[in-house]
Amino acid sequence: MSEQKWRYGRPRPFWPWPVGFALVLFALGGAALAVPWGALERYEESTPEAAILRSVQAVQSEQLKEEDVPAAVLPGRFATAAQYLEEARTLLNDLPTDRDSLRFVRKGEADGAEEYVVVDEEGGRVEFLLFPQEKGWQAWPKVQALSTVTIRAPLGVALTVDGRPLEESERSETSAAPGFEALGDAAPQECVWQVEGLLEQPEVTAQSEAGSCRVEWETPLNAVVTVEPNGEDAASLEDFLDRTARVYARYVSADASFAELKGALVPDTEFYNSLRTFDSSWYVSHDSTAFEEFSVSELESLGPDAAAGTVRFTYMVYKEGLRPRSYPSVYRMYAVRKGESWKLLDLQVQ
Repeated sequence: MSEQKWRYGRPRPFWPWPVGFALVLFALGGAALAVPWGALERYEESTPEAAILRSVQAVQSEQLKEEDVPAAVLPGRFATAAQYLEEARTLLNDLPTDRDSLRFVRKGEADGAEEYVVVDEEGGRVEFLLFPQEKGWQAWPKVQALSTVTIRAPLGVALTVDGRPLEESERSETSAAPGFEALGDAAPQECVWQVEGLLEQPEVTAQSEAGSCRVEWETPLNAVVTVEPNGEDAASLEDFLDRTARVYARYVSADASFAELKGALVPDTEFYNSLRTFDSSWYVSHDSTAFEEFSVSELESLGPDAAAGTVRFTYMVYKEGLRPRSYPSVYRMYAVRKGESWKLLDLQVQ
C-alpha cells in the first residue's frame, strides 16, 4: 500500500480542469466578440457622417492649411485656398460636432462627389462635398460663391482679375459703346465680361494702349473700366468740348446760329438733323448771356478715334430790369475724330 502511494502520489482534486476550460472559453469568446466590434468601429469611421464630423472639427480647430485644400472644392478658377478656408470657418463656426445634434441628408451626386446637407437642431443648413477614398470618405464644406461679377470695358482693354487674365469664354457681349450707336458697324465697341466662382470682390486691373485705365465699382458686383486719353489727345479733346459746348448752349438760347455750330458736328445724323431744325423761339427773352463755373472732366477714350467727356457750367441769362437767371447745366458729349479734328456725334443733357 505504501509502495502504491509513492508511485502515484497524492490524488489530485477534480475541480481545476473545468475552471480552466471555462477560462479558455471566456478568452476565446472575448476575442471572438472583439473582431466584430473592431469591424463595427472601422465601419463607423468610414461612413459619410463620420467624415463630415471630422471635417467640421478640422475646420473649427484651424488644423487645415492652404495646401490641404483640393482644387475640386473651389467654386471657380479665381477662388483661392485662403479665401475658401476663411469662408469655411465662418460657415462652420457655430455648427455642433455632436452627431446626435445633427441630421445628415444625402442630396445627390455631382462631378464625382457626393453632396450632403447637414441640418442642426435650430434649422441651420450646411452643404458638404464628399469624395471617395480608399477607406471611407473625405468631406469638405461647400462654400457659396458670389453672384456673377460683371465688368464693362472698351474693346481692346486687357483685363486681369486677381492677377489672372480673363479668357475669351468669359466675354459675354460686345456691342456699340453708349453714345456711339449712330455710327452703326463703325461704332467703337464695348465688351461685357462675366466672372463666376468668386468668393469675394476681386481686384480688377486694366491696361490699354490708348491711355491709362481707371476701374470703378458701380455696385459690389458691377465694375466699369474707363480709359483716360493720353497727353495730346486729352488736350485737343478738352479744347474741342469746351468750345463746342459753349456754341451749343448759345445756339439753344438763340444767341448763335446753326452755321456757327454745324462745322463741329458729324453731318447727316439724327442729332445733326434735330439741331438743324431746332426751334429756339420758346427761350426766355434776354439781353445777354455768360458762363460761370465752367469745367470739362471725365474724359474717356473709347477707341483710336472716339472719345467722350462731361462739361459742367452755369449758364447765366441777363435781362435789363430783371434779376439774372442761372441754369446749372451738365452735358455728356460724344465725339469722333475726322482727320485732324474732332466732331460732335451726340450730346446728352444730364
